[in-house]
Amino acid sequence: MNETRTYKSFKNSIVAIIAQLLSILLSFITRTFFIKYLGVEYLGVNGLFTNILTILSLAELGVGTAIIYSMYKPLANSSDTKVAALMNLYAKLYRYIGIFIGTVGIILIPFLNIFIKDAPNIPNLELIYVLYLLNTTISYFFTFKRSIIIADQYGYINKFNIILFSIIQNGIQIILLVKTSNFYLFLCVQIACTLLSNIFISIKADKMYPYLKKYKKIKVDTKEKKSIFKNIVAMMSHKLGSVVVSGTDNLLISAFVGISSVGIYSNYILVSNTVKAITLQGMDAVTASIGNLTATESTSHSYNVFKKVYFINYIITFYAAVFLYTLINPFISLWIGKEYLLSQHIVLMIVINFYIVQMRQPSIVYINAYGLFWKIKWKSIVEAIINLIVSMTLVAEFNMGIFGILLGTMISNLFTNLWWEPHVVFKYGFNRNSYDYFKTYIIDSLVFVFTVILINRVCESFRLGIGMQILFNFGITSVIATLILLIVYARKSEFKYFVRIINSMLKTLINHRSLR
Repeated sequence: MNETRTYKSFKNSIVAIIAQLLSILLSFITRTFFIKYLGVEYLGVNGLFTNILTILSLAELGVGTAIIYSMYKPLANSSDTKVAALMNLYAKLYRYIGIFIGTVGIILIPFLNIFIKDAPNIPNLELIYVLYLLNTTISYFFTFKRSIIIADQYGYINKFNIILFSIIQNGIQIILLVKTSNFYLFLCVQIACTLLSNIFISIKADKMYPYLKKYKKIKVDTKEKKSIFKNIVAMMSHKLGSVVVSGTDNLLISAFVGISSVGIYSNYILVSNTVKAITLQGMDAVTASIGNLTATESTSHSYNVFKKVYFINYIITFYAAVFLYTLINPFISLWIGKEYLLSQHIVLMIVINFYIVQMRQPSIVYINAYGLFWKIKWKSIVEAIINLIVSMTLVAEFNMGIFGILLGTMISNLFTNLWWEPHVVFKYGFNRNSYDYFKTYIIDSLVFVFTVILINRVCESFRLGIGMQILFNFGITSVIATLILLIVYARKSEFKYFVRIINSMLKTLINHRSLR
């Protein structure tokens, strides 16, 4: 398995994107049947319970990331006993987390009505919740071995596993929806496929790394364990804000606006998360390679790579965000009907939050790679407090509904994530001043805002049939966005690198195949 870092990144990226596209297709097909045979209230319940369990999963935050970070160096140095010791600790911690989430989840059952403003006409809500809880809980007893595969830069194997069982799950669920419209069977299939997916990836990891069984009883030494637990605590704090922000949106909508609104909003989140997942595939695929790079290369080299990663992420985010803004409402209107549309100003807030989150990714990748978790331990706590206070005030006191909740999310991002994460990366990772980064970020964001305003003016000037409107918006967005990017960035060294790296990866792939 001696492959270059560039080839592994490229292979992971390609497989991840293909897998994500298949997953997207399956998700939208299943969602279409879900809405047709179960309705918007069940969709709202799905969104609500998923968010409750997302918040419960705070117990896990930090464990996986901290231990994957700890594995980069021993994997690079082929230290089998150390990797096995880390995996043994990982397995033990995940068992405890699974038990904790299951226990707290059961305790919450009597309080479910607090989160629902208008109780839907759905029988056995508690049973539905228990099935969601079971699906979440069982993951922690089998899924941890995915981490060694990802950390060792073979993420494409994990993606194959996920997409295979996703195809099986969605196919069976669609058949059950058409034949029975039974939500309980729908959820049971989800549980079974989650379990089987985790078991199969566990078996694959054992075959790839046979020393895991050989050194099953070896333990991490006390000094390293303390370091890992310190990183876990810091990582939990680091990810707390994003989980609270994303996890409480549907709770607040359900409690103050209504469960049906959760269902309508969840369609937009499905679309934006789909776009987000595609844009993140490239970043996720290179994360392990960057972790390997920071363990073996100089700080100066890592900084130069960061600038390139930032620019590539910006280009991807730029296109994704402008397309999301101009196409999401026409798409939803065509997909499931105009009765499921939200206003354009709510769409704008969704897109702004999307842009801010995506532009954070290079900093997040380097925080994980350098293990800078402790340096940002307070950031997400501040973010969570700001988000909850502002969102609840806007929705409860000013009756601003979904727009107010999303505005609260934007404000919490601006006051925390926007500056805190890059500041930490530059100060403690690169040992550099972050002035140039923020200058670049502001200019790039102004270019993005100008592009959105210009494209919106053009698209709003033409009112066409829904199919033609989608084609027109897509065409106009493609042309204007590309022209602006070429005018502003074509002479930049990062842009030229962006072109060279694609050519280089294609040549690497061709050469690698020819040597086999």
